[in-house]
Formats: sequence, C-alpha cells, structure tokens
Amino acid sequence: MTLFHNFRRHRKTVGREEQIVFYPSFASRISGQRAWSLIVQGCVFDPRIPWLRRSPVMGLIKRAMRVDRSADEYFRTRMRQFMMSGLKGRAVTVAIGDREYPVAESDYMGLFRGTIELSDERVCQLAQATEHQTRWIGCQAVLSPADPRQFTGKLQLVEPSGISIISDVDDTIKHSNVGNRRDLFQNTFARRFVPVSGMPELYQSCTIAGAVFHFVSGSPWQLYEPLQEFCRAEGYPAGSFHLKRFRFREAARKLRKSPQKAYKRTAIEPILAAFPHRRFVLIGDSGEQDPDIYASFLREMPDQIIGVFIRAIRGESRQTERIRAAFAGTDPAKWFLYADPAEIRTRISQLVAQG
Repeated sequence: MTLFHNFRRHRKTVGREEQIVFYPSFASRISGQRAWSLIVQGCVFDPRIPWLRRSPVMGLIKRAMRVDRSADEYFRTRMRQFMMSGLKGRAVTVAIGDREYPVAESDYMGLFRGTIELSDERVCQLAQATEHQTRWIGCQAVLSPADPRQFTGKLQLVEPSGISIISDVDDTIKHSNVGNRRDLFQNTFARRFVPVSGMPELYQSCTIAGAVFHFVSGSPWQLYEPLQEFCRAEGYPAGSFHLKRFRFREAARKLRKSPQKAYKRTAIEPILAAFPHRRFVLIGDSGEQDPDIYASFLREMPDQIIGVFIRAIRGESRQTERIRAAFAGTDPAKWFLYADPAEIRTRISQLVAQG
C-alpha cells in the first residue's frame, strides 16, 4: 500500500501517453507595477478511450438521440473529448521564451488554471502583434526531456483601458436552438455548426476598431476544440474562452435544463475585476438567462457596462414581460433587443469607437 501510495504521489508530470490542451486566455497589467498577470488555463487528459465508452456507450447515445449515419463523423469527433478521462494531480509547467514557470496541478476533471507574473520588459520582448494590433504571448508545456511533443497555448495582452466585448456562443454567434433539447443535441453533435448570419462580420469590424473579445458560454470545455475551429473557419476574431465544467457521468442529469446564471456570473466577474477601467459591451440572446445575467451587471456596474445587446430568438420585444422584468431599474438607453445583427451594427460601432 505504501509503495503504491508513493508511486501515485510522485507521478505528477504529464506522461508520454497523456496530452494537454491549452485554452486561450488573457493577461492584464498589475496595478502600480511594471508587470503583467497571465492566466494560463487548460486540461490534461488521456486520449485513449476505453472500449466500453467507445462502443456500447456511444452506440447507446446515438440510438437515444437518433443520430443519422450521415452524421457519424461529426458525432465521433465532438463526442470524443467527453469519452476521454481528465487526469487529476498533473503538475503543469510552461515555458515562455527561455524560462519555465509552474502553473498549477490539474483537478479531478483534468482542468488547470494558474497565474504567472512577468515584467513589462519581458512581455514586450516576447509579445507578438497580429494584423489588428492586438498582442498575444505564447506558452508551451514543459514535458520530460525524452518527450519531443509540443503543446502550445496563447494569451491575449489586454491593456487597462479600451473596449472589451463579452459574447455568448450558442444562439448568439452559432445556431443551437438551446430551447429544444433534442434539436440542441443534434446541432451540437450531429450537424455542421452554422453561424448567425452577419455576426462574423460585425465582430471582425469591432476587432479592427480595437475591441477585445471574451467568449463566455454554457457549452462544456469538452467542446472547446470544435468551437475554436468553428470560430476560426467562420472568421470570428480570436479571444479568450470561458466554458463550463461538465462530467459525462452526470450527462443524464445535465440533459435537464440547468440554470446558467451562477456559472456565467462566476465566469464574467473575474474579467470585469481584472479591467476596472475598461468599458464592456455584453452580447447574448434571449434563449436562456442572458437577459437576467447581463441586466444584473448593468444594474451593478453602470459605468463599466456601456451596452447590452440581446438577440431576440423568440420574437421578444422590449415590452415582453420577461424582458421588462429583467431590465427593470436599468438605463433603457443602454440595452437593446435585435433580430438581425444589421440592426445593432451602427450602435455597437459607435460604442467601440468611444474606446
């Protein structure tokens, strides 16, 4: 028992059969110092899928959700991360430039999140500018000397002032039909991801004007890679990702409609706190709780939140009782409902230009 315990206790590094995925994050300046705080996040997992999950379990899910044979490739690709095992207790260290920095240990789901501090001089040496003048800094997982693999990540350097856009994903930039659970499953696992018409162009124009993006969604972290590829392919700007914890063993319970308010507030609050002098635009939809969540921030932080935009996916208007109740007590000039992104393009462009 002691030998086994010591083996488990010392097996901290990422093994040759294990993998790491880094999720895009952000870095902020540390107040009163010539230094930056970098948030590094990701997951350590075993890519090998046990036979029981690979065959009987996936077959059962396919039959239950009536996945057509023509959708097999989508289904296998997007379900794959749900079938893998997240690995607890792996010590993640990253190299930034020629120096190594410990990040954190992975938790029971394999997820990790840690903070690194770098001097302003060091960041300036390593930062890479993109075509729209946004700056990113890269990191790479430190593995054993005998392991030649490379797992890389990136963090956006966000200045203390300017305009940031916090955006939902499902039914805001991608058609999902969250209100219909069967259709949501099909759109998530068995169909091509379809962008909301006009949103890629709107977001690109905001990036060109200097806005920074944070994608905060109730989608699980297991869907990060297909979502990131969707955003890239459709022309959405790069930004940090903030998705939801989800365990496959809890899938049956999670299929019931679960509140997003607590999760989204927990995800958004640190972003707002990291940039008290930036101004934020919040973009979401009326499908679940975005109106309530965004209105609460508008109510609590009227100076920091300069605009809230809600896509009305069920034909809601400003007079709809649910919408009126959500935004009660807020400045009516700061929140907007829209059906077509063309309706809000001018207003959002004006807000971004103020930054």
